[in-house]
Amino acid sequence: MLTILRQEEIMTILRERKSATVHELSELLFASGSTIRRDLTELEKMGLIRRSHGGAVLFEGSDEPSALIREQQNPREKKRAAEAAFPLVQSGSSIFLDSSSTCGMLIPLLGKLSDLTVITNGLKNALLLAEYPEIRVNIVCGSIKPGSNSAVGSEALSYLSGICPDYTILSCSGVDIDGFSESSFEHCSLKQRMLKNARTRIIICDGSKFERTCLARLGNFSAADYLVTDDLPPEDIYKAAAAAGCRIVTLQK
Repeated sequence: MLTILRQEEIMTILRERKSATVHELSELLFASGSTIRRDLTELEKMGLIRRSHGGAVLFEGSDEPSALIREQQNPREKKRAAEAAFPLVQSGSSIFLDSSSTCGMLIPLLGKLSDLTVITNGLKNALLLAEYPEIRVNIVCGSIKPGSNSAVGSEALSYLSGICPDYTILSCSGVDIDGFSESSFEHCSLKQRMLKNARTRIIICDGSKFERTCLARLGNFSAADYLVTDDLPPEDIYKAAAAAGCRIVTLQK
């Protein structure tokens, strides 16, 4: 099993049990004790777990994978979704871009445009944006959520309250028949603020997010003008989005 997949399995087990021993994880995942211990060390560095004697305990609030794990999930699908979103954006625009790895896939494409102002709460995405001379970058102030490379919290919300961009482009953790959801209350509040403030609202996700419902409800389909993805969603989700006036955008095959 690939390291990233095994670490995701460990997190799934810990979310269910809250704690587990190395021996238990070894038996469940058919991996050696030394391999599990290395995985637990890495997950602890990401801020997702706390090592205990002989095992690990889930941090309270560790309801989403770390940024390092998310970056390695479905990269081809995320790239396709970003490519589908790119034609919706024009030069000379202002954009709020969230901290997600999916939106990070869009940044090299934005670098092809001119005279852009991009506001982001993502530390890594801000550094990537700064590589392009035609992009003016503003980074949101706030508290850094462990393992996420994201500025969130009351300071971030206050900063963004006066920002009204041409586009808000963000990801989500789940899409079901009722709309969009997020794994984190803090990220959800920030994204809701920017969906409310923007002239054009674009949500990008890959197909793994379909028929998935997460902790915090981001909004129904009317909260976005476009849902951009690497492939068409299931029929019930497609019909619900269309009924709410949310256009589905994918790459032409």
